Amino acid sequence: MTTNFFENIAAMNVPGNWKLTIHTDEQGQFTVSALFTALHHADNATKAIPPMLLKGTATEMDEGFFETITQPVQQTAGLYNNLNAYHKELEKARVASKMVQDKKNKTNPKPKAETGGDETEENDDIEVSEPQPNKEELKKAYTEAMQKITELNAACKYAEAIAILPSPEDYPEKAAELKGKLGDLTRKRNQMEQALSLFNQD
Repeated sequence: MTTNFFENIAAMNVPGNWKLTIHTDEQGQFTVSALFTALHHADNATKAIPPMLLKGTATEMDEGFFETITQPVQQTAGLYNNLNAYHKELEKARVASKMVQDKKNKTNPKPKAETGGDETEENDDIEVSEPQPNKEELKKAYTEAMQKITELNAACKYAEAIAILPSPEDYPEKAAELKGKLGDLTRKRNQMEQALSLFNQD
C-alpha cells in the first residue's frame, strides 16, 4: 500500500525532528500528538512549545491532518530561526559595545588633578568633549539596518528585525519612523505568537 505521508512532510521544507503519538479508541476515533522541533533550536525557552493535538476519524485525519499542521509547523520553524538569529545579533551587539567602550576609555583618559590655586580653578572649568560619531557612518549604518529589516519583515522574522532596529536616541530625526516600525514589527510578532498558541490548543 502506497501513502504520501512522508512526501507531505518533505513538502513543508522545514528540517527538524518529529515526535508523533497516535492513539485510537474503541469507537475508531484518533487522537494524534505532533511535536516539531527545529534541528538547531536556540535555547531551553523553545521547550515550552507544546505538541499539537488533533482528534477525529481516520477519514478526517487523512483529509485534514497536513492541512491543519503545515502553517503552525512552518511558523514554529521560523520562531526557532528568529531566536537563533536574535541570540547571534545580541552577542554581536555586546561585543561591539565593549569595543566602543574600550576605545572611548583609551581616547579620553581621565584628566589628572593638579594642585595650585589659579590653575586648579581653570582646570575645573575645562570640559572634555567626547568624540562625535561620523554622520556618514551613522547614515550608512541606518540605511543598511533598514534594508535588512525589510528583508526580515518579508520573511516573517519579526523578532530578528526588532533586535537590529536602530535606536531613536542615535537617530533623533528618525524617531517617529523608528517608533512606527517598532510598533508594526511588534504587532506582527504578537500575531504570529497568538496564531501559534491557537493552533497548539487542544
